[in-house]
Amino acid sequence: MATAKKKPAKKPAAKKKAAPAKKRSASSATNRKKLPAYVSVERDRSRFLHDGEHFGATSLALHTIGHLETPSGTIVTCDPFIVDGPALARTVEPGSYPVSLAVATFDGEQHKGDQRVAAATVHFRPGVPARWEVATFDATPTRKGGEPGYPVDAGTGCFMDARAQEAIKAEPTIWPTPSQKALEQQLLTDHYTHTWSWAVYRPDPASRANCVAFMSGYGDGTYSSYWGLDETGAPVCLTTDFEVFTDEDWAAMPPALRT
Repeated sequence: MATAKKKPAKKPAAKKKAAPAKKRSASSATNRKKLPAYVSVERDRSRFLHDGEHFGATSLALHTIGHLETPSGTIVTCDPFIVDGPALARTVEPGSYPVSLAVATFDGEQHKGDQRVAAATVHFRPGVPARWEVATFDATPTRKGGEPGYPVDAGTGCFMDARAQEAIKAEPTIWPTPSQKALEQQLLTDHYTHTWSWAVYRPDPASRANCVAFMSGYGDGTYSSYWGLDETGAPVCLTTDFEVFTDEDWAAMPPALRT
């Protein structure tokens, strides 16, 4: 039974420190490289795979939070409190794969100490991708004027096996559902750290298929994922970019390289 008709879950961040209404920049105005409005900066998402990477005055720390168990090899990216989206078109070898979060710590003068999940990544093999390709869906809900992405309405994104999605969709249409309660417990209490959190949840005890969830940057929006591919086109990783950085942030030099 489709869960789109369920009463929306409360946003996980609401019970903790409120998310700011405006996105924050990775560096202060005095340190940021100014770009003309027409310049588009290429975004090398391999930077999300490096612990200690800098975007201007902002640093990234990698946190491995668990493993995505995908016995089907079919992955769903979605808001786990909506769990209504299509699976990704590309499949992977069934298995257990580590998931890491690239957590940004904003060290600029105005927002010192704030932390946000900048990206989430499933790692299929060691190494850095040779190239990146936007992840499409088996029934593509392309965002208007942009790349394919999935909507977030509860401040949370996830990777889950397609069988885990089926198990969650089969739950009774009460609110909150068993999955919503289990995810909220982990996101709001068990694994809450400052302004970000995560959860690893298996909806069907009889199946290995699970869901790895995490807070989505600054909260609600539509977010795209990208396949990191090796020279042969085989997937190295799958990364969701939560767009906490602007073009200016991507172009900014880290403090150590400034003259």
